[in-house]
Amino acid sequence: MVDANEGSVHPSIKDAVIYIALFVVIVWGFTYVPTGWLEVLTAGSCSWVLRAFGLSSSWVSDSGNVWLQLLGEQGPITVTIIRECTAINVFAVVTGLTAPLRADIRRKGSAIAFSGVVLYLMNLSRITLTVFLTGFSFPPFSWFFTNPTIELYHYPISFLYGVIGVALLVLMINSWFLPELADVLLDVVDVMREGVLGRGR
Repeated sequence: MVDANEGSVHPSIKDAVIYIALFVVIVWGFTYVPTGWLEVLTAGSCSWVLRAFGLSSSWVSDSGNVWLQLLGEQGPITVTIIRECTAINVFAVVTGLTAPLRADIRRKGSAIAFSGVVLYLMNLSRITLTVFLTGFSFPPFSWFFTNPTIELYHYPISFLYGVIGVALLVLMINSWFLPELADVLLDVVDVMREGVLGRGR
């Protein structure tokens, strides 16, 4: 892959394939990272935030299972914190996008560290917001359901965080750490599209 600062040489299909292959290997490698400690950290941090706002919250870790609880207006709301609740899968994708770049390792390291902190804070707010809204039956779902479930709030909130939040994170990485990121992603798309169209002719 060609660094955006090095000129306008068009990357080859080989460059694009190598970039995609490294992305896949990195994301796949993250599936073997144990997350028990991260699940505990996530539950404990969310409970601390909820208590900081004067709410009654606790968390429990037992035999590899982690739970977060909030005492809402209709009683306790309990959620299980699993691997997917830790944002490690999103972190793997962002790392897969940045690590294969031909850029200074310090800038890549800074970008990855920055994305880890931002994703942790985003995930913290996502979970606490979801649990809080469920515990106190906030609109709009409370207009249509007597006791809205955690899933009713979880899916739309997670979708917004996943689409808008991650897009903003990638833009921040591109603006502050790795200005070549956007060019490389666009180049990969162009090369792969040309390759597919070229074979179809």
